[in-house]
Amino acid sequence: KAPTKAWKKDGRNKSNGKVLKGNSLTVMPELPFSTLATFGSGFLSHFVGSVSSAPLLEHVTLIDTPGVLSGEKQRLSRSYDFAEAAKWFADRSDLILLLFDAHKLDISDELKDVIETIR
Repeated sequence: KAPTKAWKKDGRNKSNGKVLKGNSLTVMPELPFSTLATFGSGFLSHFVGSVSSAPLLEHVTLIDTPGVLSGEKQRLSRSYDFAEAAKWFADRSDLILLLFDAHKLDISDELKDVIETIR
């Protein structure tokens, strides 16, 4: 399963450029991720991030979520509510870009759930 990745600027942090696991990201008071712990270890085990001193990231956090799954069987394999996790990030966002496979005739039920949840 692909991880959810976050990139944030924080020059004070000694872990600049290192990949940090979800549990670590949620306990760092200088980062905005503490309430993600409510999604549980299933989410946190797939959540990774990196802190950088890059000026571009001064006021920006970039989030790359895993692709949405199609089919009920695949969707049930997630141990957390993907739509609610996406909503957590959406509620803190000024801009959301949704990308999907233009060659498919339909979008998955999970993507529909995400769109409805973040609306």
